[in-house]
Amino acid sequence: MRPNKLLFTKLLVFILLVLALNEGLNLAYDHWMYYFRLARNQDKQFAASADTIKYLMLGNSHNRVNPEILGNGFCYITPKEVYKQTYYKLRYILEKTTRKPENILLSIDPVNFSPRAENDLTFDGYWRKYLDYRELAREYNDPGYFLNWIAGTFFSYVGNYKYVYMSVLFLNTDYDKIRHGYFPARNYKNFAKEPNRMALGYETASAYLGSYSKKSELGESRYYCKILDLCRQYHIHLYLLRMPLTDEYLNYARKIVDIDKVDHEILEVTRNHCSDYHVLDYRNEFHRKPEFFFNADHVNPAGATIVSLKIKEEIEKITTFEKLKRSVRSP
Repeated sequence: MRPNKLLFTKLLVFILLVLALNEGLNLAYDHWMYYFRLARNQDKQFAASADTIKYLMLGNSHNRVNPEILGNGFCYITPKEVYKQTYYKLRYILEKTTRKPENILLSIDPVNFSPRAENDLTFDGYWRKYLDYRELAREYNDPGYFLNWIAGTFFSYVGNYKYVYMSVLFLNTDYDKIRHGYFPARNYKNFAKEPNRMALGYETASAYLGSYSKKSELGESRYYCKILDLCRQYHIHLYLLRMPLTDEYLNYARKIVDIDKVDHEILEVTRNHCSDYHVLDYRNEFHRKPEFFFNADHVNPAGATIVSLKIKEEIEKITTFEKLKRSVRSP
């Protein structure tokens, strides 16, 4: 065999081996990654759920409301979810399934509107089945979204090695605990027992809100508005949530961003696109009660149960009041 031909053969074999190894790693990551497994279980349960869902929880892990407490609900939240992802999942539900929710519960914490959240797409290995990357690239005139699709399709494990480690730790997780898409809040530590809660509050608030300018201007709200437009089009009532946060987180959050200003601007945007909504504010529900948190910004199982019960109670009051108003208006 000629030297050039031999070199070519070796190079071809090497490339094929690299491609095969990459495909094996990608398939293993997609199959075993902890968050992907949670999300697939949610997808499976949602596909088997009733056609009419009264309460649908959407958004990131802050929006941890127990659907069994609300009744006839489904919790379709995922970690690190941003409004782009929420919009495409909701559009998929409304356009390609028979399941139309009557009410949607959606978080409107300032972190959801931070400039960082505008472009912070993660877990494309899962989200590529919902997101239209071509549409995103056209919408933002940014071909970089095609790289997200390529990475999610062929290299979903690259740069996500901490989730490989996490997946090993949670390899024996009991996914049968998931009910109506809801996986109980983490409970292997308690924020009240943390030795330096202020440092943890600073670390989390800085990571989430550090991208805000000194003027505390909202980042991109385009896809939040698209969610509102979908709800209006399909006559879905919105419950906008401010979920509990620790005093330590809020202490530093208020130093980084003008939360009151941001809250006001969020509601201004909301009013311009939607009139059928209510705001449920539990941000300070556990003031001086760190024992109800897992970490600086997530409730633990006890906290999740309490806030879910309070949400149910408030929704029942709102529903009763709305019925009374309609009965007074009718002849």
